[in-house]
Amino acid sequence: MTRTRTRWLVPAVELILGLLIAGSLLGQSASPAQVAISFGVVLGYAIVLVVLQSRSAVASLLSGMPRDERWDTINLRALSLASQVLAVALVAAFLGTQLHGGEAIPYALMGGLFAIACLGGVAWYRAWS
Repeated sequence: MTRTRTRWLVPAVELILGLLIAGSLLGQSASPAQVAISFGVVLGYAIVLVVLQSRSAVASLLSGMPRDERWDTINLRALSLASQVLAVALVAAFLGTQLHGGEAIPYALMGGLFAIACLGGVAWYRAWS
């Protein structure tokens, strides 16, 4: 039962995300074609994951069900790399915006959220591992 629920978790989230994107586009007076394309891209991604997750290790990983410890390690390393790149990009965007006289507060807030999440994760896993 748990495996069935887990298998459908990412596609369900994708469907909800697609509906939220479509709703926000409708609220911005987007054309029906733009709404349909945006929803179709997100829904297409979910369908591809469902179809390929039992045949492809990468699709299995992207759907939140790594096949074994090796793929779980690959996922952790990829997430670590992505978070490091994101941290550098946030700092660069903040500094670039500050230097050019733009509004840097959104980058500062996102960087602060990133730092709180990182430190909170360290504290959480230190306490519970």
